[in-house]
Amino acid sequence: MLYSPVCQNFIPNLKSHLLARILHCQYDQELPTFTDRERNNIQIVGNRLEQRFTMTVYYTTYDLRRGADKINMKNRPYVIALSHDDPSHPYTYARVLGVYRVRALHPSMAAPASMNVLWVRWLQIDRTHRAGWKAKRLYRVQFVPSPEEGAFGFLDPNDVICGAHLIPCFNKGIIVNPLPPASRWDYPSNANWQNYYINQ
Repeated sequence: MLYSPVCQNFIPNLKSHLLARILHCQYDQELPTFTDRERNNIQIVGNRLEQRFTMTVYYTTYDLRRGADKINMKNRPYVIALSHDDPSHPYTYARVLGVYRVRALHPSMAAPASMNVLWVRWLQIDRTHRAGWKAKRLYRVQFVPSPEEGAFGFLDPNDVICGAHLIPCFNKGIIVNPLPPASRWDYPSNANWQNYYINQ
């Protein structure tokens, strides 16, 4: 079930994400700007989103073995992807709110293609907190505060490096006025802390 204002512009943003992938546009958290006419070129077959509740991410461990993280919205929702717009920190972090499969068709395609997408709530590095090897402290993240600032978006599952282990910063407390729940798994007990430490 989708809630407002969290899901404001859900379909236009989904189409922009799909269009950027089909046209092989380079982007990170910030989507390229497309017009309504360009977005209307994307057809979602049957107007259907097939929902999945888990996703497995395979990665190479530090000792060159194959590892796997099973991402789900209830108790392992955080993921890491490469960041292309922040030279001071190489990764971006997100909480997965939905795992979907879409059949999309574009005029440049001969037939519809199945595309997997993650609907996420983005986190940002807390710049007020000294962290890193020199400071001998874990990095700290917080949720992007509002939908107007790009708090929610879409992520290609192929861009996910692995799952992230985030530890609530208990002494900072919880968010006083949280956004409405974005998914059925978005419980206040594990989703509304002011800050999280990145367990590295």
